[in-house]
Amino acid sequence: MQQKLNLFKELFSDYTNIAILHIDNSLGLVDQTLEQIKIQNEGNIKYIPFIDESSAKLKATAREFEYIVLGNILSYCSEIEMILKLMYKALENSGNIIILEKISNDNKYELLDLLESVGFQAPNCIELFDDIYIFTAKKMHHWDNGL
Repeated sequence: MQQKLNLFKELFSDYTNIAILHIDNSLGLVDQTLEQIKIQNEGNIKYIPFIDESSAKLKATAREFEYIVLGNILSYCSEIEMILKLMYKALENSGNIIILEKISNDNKYELLDLLESVGFQAPNCIELFDDIYIFTAKKMHHWDNGL
């Protein structure tokens, strides 16, 4: 498992004072790895425990985070597109969204399509962990909604 977490860690570039938003539905899979990234980059993590859909409705300022990590929350939300749009707004230009979803949620293609329709670029699904998909996508400046 440690080798897989090290590979997950490689999804993050080294940014001094890195800002990460982590909304987690008690998955707990990557919490320690994110803490290591925070310490290594002298950054900070805003952690929001997911209780219900309102937990993911941010009142964040635009372009506040370099990375957003959503831990198994989207399959519990009725307004997934709205949540992804909020996350898009909260990301820095060229920021990354990383979504962890249980494979059993059976929403792989739906999420890939939604990421693209919201304006994220290069959506991808990685099967690194045994029962968890990792979705990644990037917000690009001046691409789609990237202003």
